[in-house]
Amino acid sequence: MSDAENKPTEETTQVEEFEGFEEEEFEAEEGADGVEFEFIDERETETPIDFDRMERAVAKILADAGVERGLMEIVVLDAEPMRETNVQFLGHDYPTDVLAFALEDDLENGLLEGNVLVCPDVAAERAPEFGWDAAEELLLYVIHGALHLVGYDDHSPEDAPTMRAKEREYLAFVGVEVPQTPNA
Repeated sequence: MSDAENKPTEETTQVEEFEGFEEEEFEAEEGADGVEFEFIDERETETPIDFDRMERAVAKILADAGVERGLMEIVVLDAEPMRETNVQFLGHDYPTDVLAFALEDDLENGLLEGNVLVCPDVAAERAPEFGWDAAEELLLYVIHGALHLVGYDDHSPEDAPTMRAKEREYLAFVGVEVPQTPNA
């Protein structure tokens, strides 16, 4: 079974304001169709991250959803800050793979502002189970969070196959094939 088919689910939370992270290394860039991207790297780990590939995948997801303007922040956190955030917003006392926060959305009018928080520590731990590297696992988390922000869900058996197909579609868009594991 591929990671996209057997991974912990994340939660999407609507919040009025999400604060606490400062941009460290990356300047905001204007994405396709007036969407601004900010990459906030708060990690101390050395997991390789391809921010360009993340931006291309998320820009495609947003464009396909009709998002024409807004702000997308991708925040990379180590395990402990991710655990703290998970406790604060969802009451779950463990580091999770991805959390998505819709700060403002009016998808009917092409507007989305949101945060996708990902944890490379979780990606490094989980990636070997699925036969790919931590950077690809982390990319999957970003795609998964962005899909939640534009309305996809995987919390029911009816919705999960659509989410998995969309994850594979956007991974393929940026040149990543979901590996097959012995249980697939």
